[in-house]
Amino acid sequence: MTTFSIQSLSVVLVFAVMAGMDNFQAACALGMLPLTRARKLALGASFGFCESASSLAGLLAGQFVRAHVFPSGLAGAVALLISGGTILYLSWAERSVENAANDGWMIFGLPLSLSVDNLVGGAGLGASGFPAILSAILIGAVCSALSFAGIFLGGRGRMLVPERASMISGTWLVTLAVVSLIEQWRG
Repeated sequence: MTTFSIQSLSVVLVFAVMAGMDNFQAACALGMLPLTRARKLALGASFGFCESASSLAGLLAGQFVRAHVFPSGLAGAVALLISGGTILYLSWAERSVENAANDGWMIFGLPLSLSVDNLVGGAGLGASGFPAILSAILIGAVCSALSFAGIFLGGRGRMLVPERASMISGTWLVTLAVVSLIEQWRG
């Protein structure tokens, strides 16, 4: 499959939306934190870059990666649990969440860990013959858009409840992690 047909384009776009939903959810929660405008832009771009790069790696690796990769959902769930737990701890201890929210881990580590599922999904698309570069660009663009939308909506939520935004953000991330871990456990 060297060119995109309407059917193959729709498959990649549906995959991109599904792969980007975990980013959207996490970005909504992170958008409630006191992030600077530059950090919000960096976070959204990081989500898009990680999703795109991970998809490309999976697409290029194809069937081999699909057969040999560690269960990807677990890494993302653990990262969400650590991030959410840290935010909750800082909120309960009445410490500044701003330093943690603007830390490099939150900006690059969380998006990277949430993109592992794209490695496996990309392998499936690659094994099916989808064009790697174009697919990765589409997936990255859709995931970036979902991440920026989540950050924007989270920021609006922070305006509604500024004194409780960090607590809500941490609880949201922990809830996402618990739901993901339950889904992994159910198999």
